[in-house]
Amino acid sequence: MTIHTLKTQILQARRQRLPDQLTLDHGPRDQLGRFFLEADKAARDRGVFLSLSTDFEMLEAINQENRPSWHRLVPTFEHHVGGINAGNGFCLIGRNEEGEIISTQAARFFDFGDETLADYLTSLRLFYPHPERQKRDGESCSVEAPSARTIRGKAVFSGGTWIHPEYRKRLMPMILPRISRALALTKWDTEYTFSLVSNALVSKGVAQAYGYNRVEPGILWFMAPVADRCEASLVWMPRMEMLADMLAFPQLLADAENHEARPLQPLPAAEPVAVRPN
Repeated sequence: MTIHTLKTQILQARRQRLPDQLTLDHGPRDQLGRFFLEADKAARDRGVFLSLSTDFEMLEAINQENRPSWHRLVPTFEHHVGGINAGNGFCLIGRNEEGEIISTQAARFFDFGDETLADYLTSLRLFYPHPERQKRDGESCSVEAPSARTIRGKAVFSGGTWIHPEYRKRLMPMILPRISRALALTKWDTEYTFSLVSNALVSKGVAQAYGYNRVEPGILWFMAPVADRCEASLVWMPRMEMLADMLAFPQLLADAENHEARPLQPLPAAEPVAVRPN
């Protein structure tokens, strides 16, 4: 590939907007259309140019190249392991002005039918199409999060989230998951969005940054490919709550921007301490 061709591709990626790639099949079209325009603009204002992809080999390659700042993908999002494909998944790819990939956000659709998310977790079917022959020796998953036993029907597993360290303070963690949730709704008519977030990241406010208010600890995954012991929380959002969050996005973004721009207040001067002579 010549330098000229590469520059042409980069320029085309910058000119093409994410909303131009989308078809609104389900959900309130006017509301969704406005949201996608607002969210795409918010990303571009921060130097991130988004596109929609179903190239899951590329997602795995990005993951492997960025291990210093990103753990291994959950098997669900590895196409040769978890079976993600163009029919049941997508990936949002973010590039900077130079065309370098600086963010990803993936989604995997499931129709649980009459079964529950807990059934898919404990059987490991959330991670593998054929867990009995694909799971590692000793691999198991226990579930104490109560809502995992109530989530049924059409749901999307949101994950594969990575943002280059230089871009993590540009509010991208609040933009990407919201686009993913809305896109899953209009693509598959989903009733729930959920993710598994490590308890360590929950304590740092990551789940809140993603927009989830429902956070339930109690997922324990032993001998997982990502670690021998994964302690995580189920974070999830029902459809109507997601639509309300989408409507509130412009104000939520403005509030976050104001918080980021707020200057640090100096600490009050310490009161002098009287020292009594011995």
